[in-house]
Amino acid sequence: PPLPPPPPLVLRERPPIPPPVIASQTVIRRLPGLPVPPRSVIVERVPPPPPRPR
Repeated sequence: PPLPPPPPLVLRERPPIPPPVIASQTVIRRLPGLPVPPRSVIVERVPPPPPRPR
């Protein structure tokens, strides 16, 4: 006898909603906001002061 057609697939749980695109934009906005350590830049560019005569 011919096989009966399979029953229709019923999804009871709703598939997860993909994250909004705004999340990636907020990450890009926060990256340039990170503070740059100024000491490393100053120490490299400023020459050491001359020795003080006593």
